[in-house]
Amino acid sequence: MQFQGLKPIYMAQAPAWFYSRILVGAGEMLTPSFCNKYNITHVINCAFPADSPRWFRERYMSRYACIGALDTPNHNILDWYEGFEETLTDFLRQGDGTIFVHCQCGINRSAFLALTYITTHYGLEYEKTFNDLKRQRPCMFSNTVFRKQTEEFVNGRLQGAKN
Repeated sequence: MQFQGLKPIYMAQAPAWFYSRILVGAGEMLTPSFCNKYNITHVINCAFPADSPRWFRERYMSRYACIGALDTPNHNILDWYEGFEETLTDFLRQGDGTIFVHCQCGINRSAFLALTYITTHYGLEYEKTFNDLKRQRPCMFSNTVFRKQTEEFVNGRLQGAKN
């Protein structure tokens, strides 16, 4: 694990704005003051319940979802995309607050699922968007298998789309 000072790198780096109302970071970032600062109204945990603070999911059960994705080179991140896509679309329709998308460290599961969403839903170019987001939060996107899966999905989907 990489450290910056006494903090792990994933906690030392700020969360990343993927779109105007979609913020991605680590589950540990989710505190009441963080929610106030970023106007967090909904949370999608791309990992497991233990990776998200109990206080939010207990207080705001209808505004919290847990996807349960695994982060290994042996899994396809797109196996969890349909549920993620449906949940994020629903949460975006529920108001004008920020949706915080996280996994354990805010590096792979949450980042790749959110990247796939914004590139397919908002017509953003995958490589440029990937690089722009990587500049915001350099620790993201370390799972090269997830990158290949999402890039092929997005580019195949965009190439086949009718304008």
